[in-house]
Amino acid sequence: MVAKSLEGAVCRTSTRNGFSTIELLAGVAVMGILAAIALPNWRSLFPSYALNNSTRQIQSEMHHLKMRAAAENVHFQLVYLQGANSYTIQRASKALATKPLAEGTTITKAGTISFTPRGTADNDRVRLSNANGNCRQIVVSGTGRVRVCTPSNCSLSC
Repeated sequence: MVAKSLEGAVCRTSTRNGFSTIELLAGVAVMGILAAIALPNWRSLFPSYALNNSTRQIQSEMHHLKMRAAAENVHFQLVYLQGANSYTIQRASKALATKPLAEGTTITKAGTISFTPRGTADNDRVRLSNANGNCRQIVVSGTGRVRVCTPSNCSLSC
């Protein structure tokens, strides 16, 4: 049996790791084209997201005020002004905090919603709109139930 020696044999392997500059530039160009197509559609969604965010924020705040009024045995109010982009929380008619809404969202009608220590509230609604003319309303019933609705027309109640 003859032993074979591998001494002196050259083994060539590919040392190509990664991408070439041309491949990277082509990938960046394709991503740039896709971004240019998608960007206008993204921007049209921002006002809707801001309106939904503000609606959820106020609804959550009202639930919190209802529970806090019962826990502390004192009246809490949510005060809002027409054309404002913020609202004020009051405890026994003294301002506690003023909280901003998402950018581009405004309150379209002024009012005050008061929560009693028994969990009841004033019948009222917070009306919100955005720059695109979309509207949402956060409605509070006399029993303290808080719900969100979308009117067919911003000047109507739902």
